[in-house]
Amino acid sequence: MGNKKVRKENVLFKLVVAVNVLAVLLLVPVLAAAELTLDEKPAVGGEWGYRPADDSVSAVNPPSFSWRPQKGLTWEVSCTGTQPFANIGFHWKDIGFNVYCPAQTFPAGTYTWRYRGKDSKGNYTNWSRVRTFTIAKDATSMPMPVRKELLSRIPKTHPRLFVRPENMPRLRELAQSQMKAQYDRLVRECERILKNPPSTEEPPKYPKDMVSGSEEWRKVWWGNRTYTINALNGAATLAFTRLLGGPEKYGAEAKRILLECAKWEPKGSTGYRYNDEAGMPYAYYFSRTYTFVNDLLSEQEKKICREVMKVRGDEMYNHLCPRHLWQPYSSHSNRAWHFLGEVGIAFLVRLKVPRTGCGLP
Repeated sequence: MGNKKVRKENVLFKLVVAVNVLAVLLLVPVLAAAELTLDEKPAVGGEWGYRPADDSVSAVNPPSFSWRPQKGLTWEVSCTGTQPFANIGFHWKDIGFNVYCPAQTFPAGTYTWRYRGKDSKGNYTNWSRVRTFTIAKDATSMPMPVRKELLSRIPKTHPRLFVRPENMPRLRELAQSQMKAQYDRLVRECERILKNPPSTEEPPKYPKDMVSGSEEWRKVWWGNRTYTINALNGAATLAFTRLLGGPEKYGAEAKRILLECAKWEPKGSTGYRYNDEAGMPYAYYFSRTYTFVNDLLSEQEKKICREVMKVRGDEMYNHLCPRHLWQPYSSHSNRAWHFLGEVGIAFLVRLKVPRTGCGLP
């Protein structure tokens, strides 16, 4: 009897365990789905906010859409016209950012819009609240070109920043005619740089016992900025002047400085997160020099430069996105977006990749 009772209790215990496990397994997806809730907290001071705002009138056509970022999600936006445009609707999926600029204009009138997020497993959040906006009849037409079109505008060869390859013959002509005075000033500056080349030794980090924000700290912080500019702006000036018809020695010295500065630790004393006042000029002057001397670089040298700027560019991008899209009132971040754009244009490599066909290595 005792053994039978024990066996019955064991069977009952196992049955209870199995039921509980099954309940948990069935409940987990429900809980996971329930936890995927849209964060629609109202915007506060310093945040860009939900755009188009409810009951707003857009002065541009189409408007740009903006909503609160949420980690790990891609986005879907639905926009529908109201009377008399109830039959007009727009729907965009798989948006990577918490902002979206349509590529087409809308008929003037009133619309409603909402959005939702999707995680990597295909689970959706709830839809957002509906917001209403109006496109004014006199709104300025400003559709956002699609990615493929934007990339197609970047020259396949160099230079790509400030000037394009097809512009160079005209610029060289101007350098010897109407703009000879300006060109001669550049030549004098290049000769000065050649006589007294800038130091290319990597600048120092802050001493361990240095107090952040102190006068001594500021000397290193700003000093590394001016040091970086002195080296890489000098290289960019030499490289650009050589493109305008200057002697080849200008290009050779620009290349030397570029490759010496490429040896600096990307996340070291001039890294963007360590010292953005040094990291920003490094990014744009390095990119300008690279595109101006591109024809003088071997494939291995180009690879070295690309790898350096991939690390530096990623660090800038990861700091800015999506933070700056929702909190855009930082002077440093607003400057950094533009400089990151120069990096992207100068180092764009067109790869044989499905759908995009290009990218940074």
